[in-house]
Amino acid sequence: MQHQPSKSHGLSRRAFLQMTAAGLGGMALAACTVPVVPSAAPAAEGGAVPDQQNLPIIYWSMFGLQEAEQAQAQVDRFNEQTGENAIFMSIGWGNIAEKVQVAIEGGNPPDMVTLWSQVYTWGPRGLLQPLESYAERDGWDGEGWSPAAWDALWSDGHLWGTGHTLNVFALHINQAAADEGGFSADNLPKTFSDLDTMAEALTRYDDGGDLTRLGFLPWRNAPVFHWLWANGASLYDEESDKITADSEQVLEVLQWYKSYADKYDIEKIDRFVSGFGDRSILTDDPWYVDKVGMQIDGSWKRSWIPRYAPDMNYTVVKSPYGPQGSEPISLNEIGAMFSVPTGAKNPEGGWQLAKFMAEKQQQIEFGKQVGDIPPLTDAARDPDFLAHLPYNELFVELTEGTAGRPWPRMPVLATYQDEMNRLVNQVVHGEVDAQQGLTVLNEKLQKELDDFRKQTAAGS
Repeated sequence: MQHQPSKSHGLSRRAFLQMTAAGLGGMALAACTVPVVPSAAPAAEGGAVPDQQNLPIIYWSMFGLQEAEQAQAQVDRFNEQTGENAIFMSIGWGNIAEKVQVAIEGGNPPDMVTLWSQVYTWGPRGLLQPLESYAERDGWDGEGWSPAAWDALWSDGHLWGTGHTLNVFALHINQAAADEGGFSADNLPKTFSDLDTMAEALTRYDDGGDLTRLGFLPWRNAPVFHWLWANGASLYDEESDKITADSEQVLEVLQWYKSYADKYDIEKIDRFVSGFGDRSILTDDPWYVDKVGMQIDGSWKRSWIPRYAPDMNYTVVKSPYGPQGSEPISLNEIGAMFSVPTGAKNPEGGWQLAKFMAEKQQQIEFGKQVGDIPPLTDAARDPDFLAHLPYNELFVELTEGTAGRPWPRMPVLATYQDEMNRLVNQVVHGEVDAQQGLTVLNEKLQKELDDFRKQTAAGS
């Protein structure tokens, strides 16, 4: 089976994503210093897979609370349908990466685990088993999957897991604030320029000139990569294995950020935003309580609003695009990737469970519970799913065609996120020239990527 990635692409798990984006802390999901582990071939020559002789299937999951209950119910269904003995264990998103890595190095890992973008580092380091031989044997070829979702499962020519939901991002608008500013449903922002105009109209100050409502702040809540794609940036060339962070499109986004820092006074912004604290899952989320008029938020938000802000009058629109963009786009992140660690005692069982978790029924059930979008088009467009939450149609459209973008599938992604977030913080505070900063960042990331390739080649 050959994977052909799209050339145009470049608390709970969702709460973690939102907190790190808001705090400019980056998503240090996996260090590039994890050891190289000799990779175990998932299948013998010709695609045959060794018999695992009725071993149990140990599944370590990041899911907690209601998500864990849903996962347990799906594992129970798998056992009933297959006669297998899959055992679900909730580890929690805050601990799972470290515990799995320790278990792999100690030679006693689970047979299946939920991860996210760690796979792009862990796979090439030999911590995960490539799954394309299993997939080819079983005819599991991505048919019916949205392009970004299917691409997100692969890197370095290998399939590292399956998945059952996508985190998708769009612009969430406090409609009461929009009405006050004179913005009805037919004149909401489609471009960066439109967004700037509306942000100004929705921003409010007290008599002393201090902010009481930010109309919008581009670096708050949204991964910076989301906006870079919105302006037509590519970020990474997979064919040449080159970082492309120093492009004109990226520079324009950083300059756009700086325009907000200058227009609304970065000192006033910092003072105002410092009062928000960690509000991503509380009833006083700044967007809920009219301190922020608009913000990029994830598809999961709609499942929170009935619990935390039931009287919220809101509108969701596709994210505006920049002067070098051509259409609304969204980061499409696999919410949980089901992977098989190297050294698993029952990798065949791990693969069978991973494949089961990616079936239509599981995708719809989990999508309805958490508000995220199924990767399978048939699941995403199932009437039962579409009718479950408002704006499902809009979010589904943001997974189709070229509208959805996976993370750049590279082993230095965590560093890329951290360094780009650090540069954003420096640029908006006037500490670094954007162009100079991008040149340094690009050179640093390329060196780290090249070093990673050398290390893994030497350890293989």
